[in-house]
Amino acid sequence: MGERPAMFLGLLADQPELIAEVGVLRWRAAGSVGTPGPWIESTARDAGRDRLPLTLVAMDLEGHAIGAVTLGPEDDRLGDSCADRAPWVVRMVVRPGERMCGVGRLMMNAVEDLAREHGHGRLWVAASDDHADFYRHCGWGDAPASEDDGDGSRVLSKGLTVVA
Repeated sequence: MGERPAMFLGLLADQPELIAEVGVLRWRAAGSVGTPGPWIESTARDAGRDRLPLTLVAMDLEGHAIGAVTLGPEDDRLGDSCADRAPWVVRMVVRPGERMCGVGRLMMNAVEDLAREHGHGRLWVAASDDHADFYRHCGWGDAPASEDDGDGSRVLSKGLTVVA
């Protein structure tokens, strides 16, 4: 694991100048298919402040996006199968040069805190087999009756202690 870069976290809603940068980062992580426009538009929709979806952005000291993660009401990839479970951790991304140095884990801790602040006692995530181990290392477990949903995703969950 490399050295974590100096960084700070905040709501994307408070950093609107980073919406396009985060959208492009997500588009690249998804394989750069098509144009980044739809990714930028969905990132803008994810930039809530008081209710879901809420997006956290990790920024370097120059104010550029290192990574982002969204706490959303659903995972669009799962359709109706996630209707009874919420909120979901979606669209997690870390800039390639900052991977494997603790940025993702720091963002996960922060999104868990954000969920607690909003009164949520459990989080859900759909992760590919390639990424499921990251969540397991962050304390997540396979959801009961979790099976591959057909697109190679595994559903994991994590119970949170809500502080009153």
